[in-house]
Amino acid sequence: MKYKIFCDESNHLLNTKSNLMVNGAIHLCEDEVKQVNIDIKALKHKHNYFNELKWTKLLNSKKDFYKDIIDYFFDSNMSFKATFIPDKKQNVHKQYNKSHDEFYYIVYYYTMRNFMNISNEYKIYLDYKDINGGKRIKELQKRLGRNANKCDIYIIHSQESQILQLCDLFIGAISYKNRDDIEKNSEIKNFIISYVESKTRFELISTPPWEEKFNIFKWNLA
Repeated sequence: MKYKIFCDESNHLLNTKSNLMVNGAIHLCEDEVKQVNIDIKALKHKHNYFNELKWTKLLNSKKDFYKDIIDYFFDSNMSFKATFIPDKKQNVHKQYNKSHDEFYYIVYYYTMRNFMNISNEYKIYLDYKDINGGKRIKELQKRLGRNANKCDIYIIHSQESQILQLCDLFIGAISYKNRDDIEKNSEIKNFIISYVESKTRFELISTPPWEEKFNIFKWNLA
């Protein structure tokens, strides 16, 4: 079987304001990707939503659109997995004696390990973040390739992929839910979090390990 995985991350750099880090991925069959992109574009058209779907640029007036796209995900064959680390700054080096780049690869492994099977082929798409991406995909391809028959990794810009934008929405929700360094008074962000939680039946903190549709692995490093 051939699959595609779309990955995004929040606060992945060590020196950011927030202590937490979220890495997320959406997984689906390669044959379904084209139709999913068409369907999401159709939802955008229905709601006159002409912007890139992005957690940092949500609109209060588009609540029905966000509700529809979340419904679409939960009715689809897509699945989502996130690795959530509450405190990356204090524990990455102390507990694991790893460089931040090495830790980056470990987090990606934990996020994608349940999606991958040695008998299948995968194309993995990462959101462009910084100039180190080229170096990182070579190492990621080597490590993740051990868990697949074939594994190719690409870096793309989020505006190129509706699915990557959806992944950004989910990891943004998890990050916002768990931050304790900001005032969480955004009506639209709190609405999205509550609506996703109503669909998953779990808070966006962690889920049981057997949860397959929308899984959050909370990794306490201490």
